[in-house]
Amino acid sequence: MGFIYAVRSEWLKVKHTPFWTIHFCAPVVGALLFLAYYLLYGSTADSKKLKMILELTAMIFPLLISVIVGLNVTLEEKASHFQILLAVPNRNKIMLAKLAFLYGSGIFALFALLLLFLIGIYLLGMANTVQLEMLIGAAVGIAFCNLIIYILHLFLSFKFGLGLSLFWGVFESLQCILYSNIELKGIVRYIPFAWSMNWVQDILNQQFFSCRTEKIWIVALTIGGLLLTLLWLSHWEGRKNYE
Repeated sequence: MGFIYAVRSEWLKVKHTPFWTIHFCAPVVGALLFLAYYLLYGSTADSKKLKMILELTAMIFPLLISVIVGLNVTLEEKASHFQILLAVPNRNKIMLAKLAFLYGSGIFALFALLLLFLIGIYLLGMANTVQLEMLIGAAVGIAFCNLIIYILHLFLSFKFGLGLSLFWGVFESLQCILYSNIELKGIVRYIPFAWSMNWVQDILNQQFFSCRTEKIWIVALTIGGLLLTLLWLSHWEGRKNYE
């Protein structure tokens, strides 16, 4: 089965589930909340308002990822207790297709949120209050830095199930809230669920280009995490309670 067909298979699996409802409703609700914030706190400095919406987006993303990925893997579990996946000769292709589909859907939701927000700001006549370059730069960073979160939650969901994936997603979001109030330095900046928050703060503080080495390490760690997950999956024999 080709990679494109595997991605199409993922599309069909979620066709009659709340998958797309979540991905469409979350951006709409988020954009409305951001617009309400801009209207209610019009006297607040533009930089502070932008900081708030970007940090809030970075905070909520890990939790949403844990829900989406956990529910998606649960479909595999309910359908055949992973027997179809375990019987496929090339599991890595299926895993990569699932990751591409879930990650692509997440990016769609993220940029739909920002697009709806920008349209609303324009209609309200407040377009000059948003620094578009910073907004786009931060959004790209949030999208890229959360790839490792998708990989991690795919592993957790396959290995342990929906419960642990949700628990870890809540923990990640709480950690992001903590990181939004402190400046991380040194080795702790390499904690995966701190990456998107660090990226947002670097963009807002105009320090992005001073952390080039860190960004290279983030790419390397993401690739390493993906390869390790694929290696684990190729030797996985299902959950113990199904053996």
